[in-house]
Amino acid sequence: MVKGIGTDIIEVDRIKRSIEKDNGFAERIFSEEEISYCRSKVRSEIHFAARFAAKEAFFKALGTGWRDGMKWKEISVKNDPLGKPEIQLSGKSLEFFNKNSMRRINISISHTKIYAVAFVIIE
Repeated sequence: MVKGIGTDIIEVDRIKRSIEKDNGFAERIFSEEEISYCRSKVRSEIHFAARFAAKEAFFKALGTGWRDGMKWKEISVKNDPLGKPEIQLSGKSLEFFNKNSMRRINISISHTKIYAVAFVIIE
């Protein structure tokens, strides 16, 4: 049963500017593993933007937005061995997810040089 859906689109340059101008932006939003993954890519800003869009889409699907003590870094986007994105939760986000009988997160991410988009379905 679908509990929630969420989608987000973001301009890659917006995330690039935030990372360049706001010292600590990446560290506040992304896990160490996400930062390492994104910085290993030639156009790291594209991968940061895609993960940012995924986090926004997740919060929309959750139905709460970003509140109740939930933190950006509690939503971590990782890739399985075949490259398929997955969301791993921790902290208050995981507590809320479990408390509300949510069982599965489906995610799709795509990007161009200009935009990144993510779609999340929570079952």
